[in-house]
Amino acid sequence: MFQKTIGFLLENACVNIRYLINRDILKAPVDDPKMQKMQDEILQTPVVKKCLSAQHLDGWLGHELHGGDGMDSLMSVLLRSGVEAKNIHVQKAVNALTAPEIAVRHKNHFAAGDALDADGRGGNKSITAWILSTAGFSEEKQPLADEIKLSFDHLYGALEHGGIDDFTKQGTKFRYYKPSIKFPGANHIGILANTHSWQSPENLQAAKESMKNCYMIMKDIEGYIMFRKPKEFGGSYMGPFNYDWQSLTPIETHDLQRMVNNLKNRFQFGFYIRSLSRHPSWAIQTIQPYEFFAEMLEKDTLMDNMTDKALTGFKYLWGIEPNWRNKLSVKCDLTYRILNTCWPVLAVK
Repeated sequence: MFQKTIGFLLENACVNIRYLINRDILKAPVDDPKMQKMQDEILQTPVVKKCLSAQHLDGWLGHELHGGDGMDSLMSVLLRSGVEAKNIHVQKAVNALTAPEIAVRHKNHFAAGDALDADGRGGNKSITAWILSTAGFSEEKQPLADEIKLSFDHLYGALEHGGIDDFTKQGTKFRYYKPSIKFPGANHIGILANTHSWQSPENLQAAKESMKNCYMIMKDIEGYIMFRKPKEFGGSYMGPFNYDWQSLTPIETHDLQRMVNNLKNRFQFGFYIRSLSRHPSWAIQTIQPYEFFAEMLEKDTLMDNMTDKALTGFKYLWGIEPNWRNKLSVKCDLTYRILNTCWPVLAVK
């Protein structure tokens, strides 16, 4: 399975994608001379050079902590483009993020991040920890260690809930989280997905049971659950980092068509693939969505199901290939992202 897809990408894709396939699927050692040569080439690719052009002399990456030009986004682009976590540019960014005397020189926070942190809903501290968890930072060190514990506390605490009214309130305009309630958000689950120190057999079993419980509560809930800031932060409402629970459900062809034809949101398909790719194994409720896209790869019908608008949004979120005017490059980018999403879940040997 996927051998034809892998062969196509190894023959036609850019060096970033070829490197990632060799490393993650074919298990080529990163210290192999051929892999080292590709690493050197990757550092000269447009997508990587653009990210590194935003790195300050003190190591800080980007304009701020969170956002399109924030450290979280740029670090993600570097790592998914094949730059290794041990690379000097990545490690300089990690050092800048964890050194107060450097971080304070930059916008090392985002609006309302402190309010989210004060209620445990995943703000500045959580974003910082998520970045560190992707870059090989020690799980025993702060600030990551505390956020791993907080994240698991939210996941474990959600086992107590039997319905949405247990942890949210319906206001006049919004449904919002009750104060200091335990219920996992995207940052909590993301941190746990990227770390291992918490994963005892008992904790993993609890994680699976909690995710199933949360999914059963949230799978049919429409609308966005808001966060009401504590009074000392103004008491107004804002959107927190909610987990994409609906992406755990099965998908059919008409669901895909609705996403790629969404005229109001060109990013919907790309965001859906991002959600699928980030679900840890202990969160997945069904492998059907992965089988759905794997079948498209095998039949080579993936591009036939795309629209120009959906591809434009996909490029913004996931683009690695340097030449999107070339249809073959577009196909390589899309094909690789779907392959990378399906491969770990379907446990291909």
